Order: sequence, then C-alpha cells, then structure tokens
Amino acid sequence: MRALDLLDASSADVLGFEWLCNAVAPVSPYGERLFSELVPFQPGSESSAEARARKVAATAAELGEERIDGVRAVLRAMPDAASAIARASMGDVLDDPSFLELRRFCAAIERIDGLVSPSSRGVPIANDGVRVLDEALAIAGNDERSFYLADAFDADLQIARERLAREQAELDASRGRESARAAQQLGRDEIAGSEFIVMRAELPGPLPAGVRVVREAPTYLLCALEYGEATLAALARRDEAATAVAQAEARVRAQLSATVRERAAELGAAAAALAELDVLLAAARFSQRYECAPASVPAEPVLAFEKARFLPLAGELEVAGRRFVPLDIDLHDTAVLTGPNMGGKSVSLQTCGFVALCVAFGLPVPAIGARVGLFDHVAWLGLGREAQIGGLLSSFAREVLELRAILARRAPRLLIFVDEFARTTTPHEGRALLVALLARLRQRGACGMVATHLAGIASVAGTRHFAVRGLRDMPARPQTAEIPAALAALAQAMDYTIEEVHGDEAPRADAVALTALLGIDDDFVEAAYRALAQ
Repeated sequence: MRALDLLDASSADVLGFEWLCNAVAPVSPYGERLFSELVPFQPGSESSAEARARKVAATAAELGEERIDGVRAVLRAMPDAASAIARASMGDVLDDPSFLELRRFCAAIERIDGLVSPSSRGVPIANDGVRVLDEALAIAGNDERSFYLADAFDADLQIARERLAREQAELDASRGRESARAAQQLGRDEIAGSEFIVMRAELPGPLPAGVRVVREAPTYLLCALEYGEATLAALARRDEAATAVAQAEARVRAQLSATVRERAAELGAAAAALAELDVLLAAARFSQRYECAPASVPAEPVLAFEKARFLPLAGELEVAGRRFVPLDIDLHDTAVLTGPNMGGKSVSLQTCGFVALCVAFGLPVPAIGARVGLFDHVAWLGLGREAQIGGLLSSFAREVLELRAILARRAPRLLIFVDEFARTTTPHEGRALLVALLARLRQRGACGMVATHLAGIASVAGTRHFAVRGLRDMPARPQTAEIPAALAALAQAMDYTIEEVHGDEAPRADAVALTALLGIDDDFVEAAYRALAQ
C-alpha cells in the first residue's frame, strides 16, 4: 500500500501505518504486485471505500479462518508465472522450467477454485485459457512437481528418441568391442575410463593399434583409445539422431509456447484475479484475527467509533500479559483532550488515526462499530514525531516548522492529531499558541484532537473538551521496585475511559500519585502534596 499524500513518513510511523501494511500483506507474487499499487480512497469515494470494507467482512464471514488459511497456503507456494507468460506473448520459446511453472500455476488455480468458488460463490478464477494450457501440459504426466517433454507430446519425437536409443546402443557396442580387443592385446581383463595407464615394465611390445599416448613418464604411459572407422561411423549416426531429437523437442516447445502466446490474455486475466483474491483474503484474515467490523463512511468529515483498539500497542500489551482498554470517540470537529500522565492520551490519538487509516484503504476497523469519513491528509504533530529538520533547532522550533508545513498543505479535509504541542515553552505562551492553533483548525474545518496538560484551553478556544477519567483511587505501591509491577498497578487503578466534559476539570494530583508509584521516597511525595495544597 502507498500512503501518497495521505500522511508523511513521521505521521505514518506514529500511527502504525507500516504495522498495518504488514498485517494485511498478501502472500503471492501476484498479490504483492497489486498490493504495492494500492492507494487510499479519496474524499468523494466514500461508497467505494465502504463497499470494499463490507466485501472484506463478507468474505471473512463466508469462508472462515480454516478455508482462508488453506487458500493462502496454496497462494504462498505458487510460482510466479508472469515472466513466462510475458516472454511467450512476445514470441519467445519457453524452456522446461517455465513449463513447470505454468503447470503448477494451472494446478494451483484449480485447487483454489475448489476452496473459494463453490456453487454458492461467484465466477471461478480458471478460464478457457487456463484449462487449455493445463490440458496441453498434462500430457507430461500427472505429477505437477516436475515437467518432461514426454514422447506423447509428438509422434515424431517418439520416433526420433527410439532411433537415438538404437544408435547409442550400436555406438556403445562398437566402443566395447574396440576396448575389449585392446585390453586383450595388453593382457588385461578390461579397460576402464576414457584414459588409462600402461606401465612400461608390463608392455610386451608396441602399443596395439587404436591406442595412442596422451602423456609419457619414465615408468608409465598415459593412453587413450582412438575410435576406429566403424566406431566413428556409429558416432556420426548417433550424433545425427541426437540432432533429430533436439529438433523434435524444439518443435514441441515451440508448439507449447504458441499455446501460451495464444492464451496469454486469458492467463493474464487469471493472474490478475489471483492477485485480487490474495489481497482480499489477506484483508479478510486481518478482519478475522482482530475482530474488525466495516465502518459506515459518510460524506462529511467525521471520526466516531465504539470500543476501538490501536492494534500495534494491543499486540505488545498482550505479549506482556496486559489488555488494551477499547476506546469510544465521537469527533466531527477539533476538540481538546486532557488527562493524567500515562492516562492514554497519546494512545487515544493513535487509535483515532489508525482507525482512519483502515477506512482510507477500505479495510474493516478494529472496533464494534464506526462512522468515519475520508480525508485528504492525516497529520501528527508533537510527541512521538521524529524530527526531520536540522538538529541545530530547538524542539519547539522544529514543531513550529512542522506545523507550518501542515498548515501550508492544500488539504480541504484535514485530520490532525496534536500531542502536547508547545510543551517546551512557558505555560502562558503554550496556552496562547494552542488557542491560536485551535482557532486556525476550526477556520479550516479540520477534524482532530489536541492533547494537552494545560488547563482552560477548551473554554478559551470555544471547542469541545474530552478528558481521560484517570486514577480511580490511589494505587498501592508494589512491594518490589520493578517497573513492570508498578505499571501493572497503574493499569489496574487507571480508568482510560474518555468522556466529554463541560467547563474546566477540577485540579487533580495524578502526577504526584504516579511519582509515588514509581518509587520516589515518601518524604519527597509528601512535600509535593503540601506544595500542591498551597
């Protein structure tokens, strides 16, 4: 899949685009070529994006995991016959390995049709071209793992091979007679190999006729047999027969290549259907594995879902024995998100962006329900974004330049996620910059969410305000000082639910509680609480 102008490299990294590409990647070379050309749906293509996601979900439900895995196993083992088809279509004569690829190609299509295209399903992948080629190549035998130009391909080929066998036998017999005669004259039982050694001390006289010296040494002679007239004549007849066999085989290969050339368009259509099936099944398997559902895709810029998950993080948590808490969001404008440290604000933004990416590529989303529009550009600003601008700038200056690039982009439909923008400047100026940013985003009609620790932003900017509920109660400090234990305790005490609030939130002391949880001594924590009370 190609992101094109939908999002830049840093935003793609934060929002898990590469993870998504890997999760829905096909397994065959046919699917890989098509997959590499997939681009996001643009605003105005809402019906197509929704239809594609519904097709993926319907395929997942109809075929089931076992059948999809079976088809994908066949696709994974398929050879890439595209080159052979292309070369034959240009008039090339194919070799035996190419015919083997084509034979396995046809056989795999038949197996896939048996798994994917029962009577209740649509048009099979196999067409007349596939069937004709399969029948032409099947003359070689029933074993699709090998290919041989069998005599059954052509009567003249069989005759030529029978003649070659006779001439070879006569040549071998003539060679055998000459070798036996020379061995008898040298007083040996036999002569083995094309060259042999004769010890000078054992040589009774001159070398027999037909034996020539290859190399001399003080104690021995390295010799070889020279063919007599009868053997040379037999050799000429054998070579002539071998040439006739080669010509017959070339004729058969040319005939088979012509069949491929005549049916190249149909074979190409079958390969294209395989590619579409591979990409579809990869998406369907993704939908099954992560319990996804197709989203409704309205014409307006909206981002709303129930029980959604950011799958890259959900997988990491599962490995660690923890669970991702699904999120509910309803955005149709730009809103402010507040909450405690480690309360999941960044993950909430990532979840929104990940769901939007799924919809943009016509995929079901990891949620029980969603209503998500299409966007021209999805942008991430703030924490987590790798700096792509010169290292001499401060982090705040880099953020400003990144913001300038986002605002300069001509994207009528902008989906933006801002995570702690202007956090490195003074709270007073940071607040002013966030208010100005929200005003500009509202002016542009952007959809998105701005996460911040600064209070009072939503009320001053006149935007909706969402908040993570935060700690339910004070988590008990683990008995061990290990970080995983502290994080587990935090997860148990934290309520990651996001809810819309009105007005400013009451001051909280979640950060102080987190400090205690992570092992700072009690005197330090008590001093912090006293300062907070003042």
